[in-house]
Amino acid sequence: MNILVEGIGSMVFSTQLKYYKEMNWNIVGIDIDDMSAGFNNVSKAYIVPRYSDANCFKKIEEIIKRENIDIIFPSVNEGLLEWSKRKECFYEKYKARIIISNERAINICFDKWNTYNFFIESNIPTPRTSLSFKYDLIKPRIGRGSAGIVFKDKLPDNFSMDGKVSQEIVKGIEYTIDVLCDFNSKPIYIIPRKRLGVQSGLSVKGVTIYDEQIIRYCRVIVDMLKPIGIINIQCFKDGDDIFFIEINPRIAGGSSLSFASTENWFKALECFVQGRPYEAKEIIYGRYMFRTFEDVIIDEDDLRIGME
Repeated sequence: MNILVEGIGSMVFSTQLKYYKEMNWNIVGIDIDDMSAGFNNVSKAYIVPRYSDANCFKKIEEIIKRENIDIIFPSVNEGLLEWSKRKECFYEKYKARIIISNERAINICFDKWNTYNFFIESNIPTPRTSLSFKYDLIKPRIGRGSAGIVFKDKLPDNFSMDGKVSQEIVKGIEYTIDVLCDFNSKPIYIIPRKRLGVQSGLSVKGVTIYDEQIIRYCRVIVDMLKPIGIINIQCFKDGDDIFFIEINPRIAGGSSLSFASTENWFKALECFVQGRPYEAKEIIYGRYMFRTFEDVIIDEDDLRIGME
């Protein structure tokens, strides 16, 4: 199979690379930067414009056609909605299947105000949130990780709330829950992992845990949201109190721990694409992940620069 993976210069791709390679797929990667380890670790790599560029998807579509792409794995927040809009079109034109949820689900996850209202309507516990300058934590409505999050007491009274929400501060242990759904939105795996260490919003230490309360709420979220493929959900838990704060409709950098606690989830996704049955494996709880950095050393003559 020919696979298109985006954001190959990111930590998310680096943590998943060995699982992609296990599949013996022909991996075509795209990124906005050719000076990255990922650019030199795929079968073929292309430079593409940023998603803010009007020509971005024109360039990507040319690559899909040229490389006879079978499966596409979107993972960059800024492009998720546009990928979702093109699911039917790209399948009809190129038989390329985009592994992403529908537009409704992406819109709910993409905008924190939409996410908050979804949680309320679904009876999911979540911090109180407002479009006004009301609560102590100020977040961009659309953003990733900890970028743009500030405390109210650090801002002037006339601070503009355009494009932002305020949210009450909640305390507790932070969890990310990796979820794999089939193409009928049936959850195959729901695996909570405790975030033991975070750098720039990314998990660098974690452990899989079994928490019936968290899993039960995540089943409700999946039932109401109807996602497909790999998503992740974030919450804080303090004793019996739990607050869900975010849904990311894509693979997470720390999802490699959930792979390692079951099996390579790409095997399941290949089964879904090919219409073959998949049998879920036993989940190993109490498995730890400690992230480290690895150098990739490349001689100048072997360095991939620009589009192939």
